[in-house]
Amino acid sequence: MVTDEHGRISLVLPTYNRAGALRTNLGAMLAIRGVTEVIVVDDGSTDDTAEVCRGFADERLRVISHPQNRGVAVARNTGIDAARGEWVLFGEDDCRFPSDYAEVLRREAERFGADIVGAPILHIDGTDADAAELAARAPRRAGAVALDEPRTFPLHAVRTPFLPALVLVRRTVFDRVRFYEGFPVNGYREETDFFVQAARAGFHCLLTGETYAYQLNTWDGGQHHATPLRYEYWTLSNNWRFLRRHGSWLASQGYIDAVPSAQLRFARRRAQTVAAGMARARITTARRMLAGGGPTAHS
Repeated sequence: MVTDEHGRISLVLPTYNRAGALRTNLGAMLAIRGVTEVIVVDDGSTDDTAEVCRGFADERLRVISHPQNRGVAVARNTGIDAARGEWVLFGEDDCRFPSDYAEVLRREAERFGADIVGAPILHIDGTDADAAELAARAPRRAGAVALDEPRTFPLHAVRTPFLPALVLVRRTVFDRVRFYEGFPVNGYREETDFFVQAARAGFHCLLTGETYAYQLNTWDGGQHHATPLRYEYWTLSNNWRFLRRHGSWLASQGYIDAVPSAQLRFARRRAQTVAAGMARARITTARRMLAGGGPTAHS
């Protein structure tokens, strides 16, 4: 385990009404090598989140509670203020990591002189072993990484502000950059906004394919929980906020052509994604009904 003064790693974990996810995943986070403290920021939960945390007897675990829900960006900033490490690793209550995740990211940061390092995130229906197998055989792609490609495994580590949320950050970054708290309701784009802020401030953001994070299940509750229609409305609205904040810079770097056209393309992709998801849901429901003999099979 890393214990030297300049190698301490604090894991910051915002959570809201996901006691079940914490019960399943917090132990795995405490098992990550190199992490010297785990800070759970309970963002005004009304379920048994606090009780679940008390069930983990680990002196490295600290819980900070907001009296009311204030949003994931605020919770991340609270965790940053409380963290003691020279590095801060961000977790999510519904995600898991290989045990060497923090060590690999720190090694990559030192190798390339990076300030923020992330890795692809996988969403699978399976086990920890299935995630490891999927990551091992995932195709590696050369070249730049575009916005909204969190599953991309780069052939070589690549400099990009478009990272998945579960990153390792050098503490000095927070002297100049914080999570913007102006993305309401579902917080969409708050992580990407942070990475773009950092890149604009001259910090080195890196995506590596040497490790990965993964999500095994879908959990109820959470910071982003909403009805599908409401979620999509705020996704589009917050993407527009993000483009208004950074669109000129993104265009100057060649990431987008122009703000209006980027928003239109984003809206089109979201509509296609929603339509595909609805189609998959209908197919799944139909298969279950056929397997069970129809809706009246158990009546």
